[in-house]
Amino acid sequence: MSGTMKYALCIGGFDGSAGAGIIADVKAMSHFGVYAQTVCTALTEQNEDEFVAPGWVIWERIEAQLDTLFRKHTFKFVKIGLVEKAKILKRIVQYVREKSPDAFIVWDPVASASAGYHFMRDIEQDDFVPIMKMVNLVTPNRDEFALLGLGLSASRGELVFGEDFSLLLKGGHDDGSESVDTLWMKGGVQHKFRSPRIPGAGKHGTGCNLGSAILANLALGKTLPEACQIAKDYMDAFIQSGEGRLGFIP
Repeated sequence: MSGTMKYALCIGGFDGSAGAGIIADVKAMSHFGVYAQTVCTALTEQNEDEFVAPGWVIWERIEAQLDTLFRKHTFKFVKIGLVEKAKILKRIVQYVREKSPDAFIVWDPVASASAGYHFMRDIEQDDFVPIMKMVNLVTPNRDEFALLGLGLSASRGELVFGEDFSLLLKGGHDDGSESVDTLWMKGGVQHKFRSPRIPGAGKHGTGCNLGSAILANLALGKTLPEACQIAKDYMDAFIQSGEGRLGFIP
């Protein structure tokens, strides 16, 4: 890498298969030439086909990791993935905003593992409303979009994506011949990113890899629509790479 090294911070779960979570974040960002540092929120027990247990890390240990990294760097680009509950997410976002007020924060609301384990059980939608107002981009799939009540947000009058924050609705799990991701930005601007649906696609950690690819390209100076398009193209290649359910692009 030439010039000044670009840093990002990825906060999420540890996946021993390296297909999802913070290891996948590091690999995806390295592909684009961005140096990712990490904070672990969960020591999960899983492989690419089976999820056994989340192994949640308590807030005090998460905070200690954040303290150590922020003593050395002021991160301007931050991605948050798997967290135990809204209370922990809020503490993380507040911490980042205090240390780096203008950081671009991406939240990937992980509702379930691809192996079938469900997170964010007993969710209270209102718990996440003030948190989403403090991040820059939320990247749900259809199930996560519904779980968070985002489809009701405008009528509820509590928040509106495109005004309070940007939102990328992922279309990888939908039906149809195309995979269409839709980005709503502030000011009501909408962008769609299309690609042919890849038959038999079922890679582990696609959400983690997409969010990391977006953040890496933002760190490299791309606009949000540009970063989303580059990440979409990267994911098309990722889904067709590797062996079985593990994708790998060096």
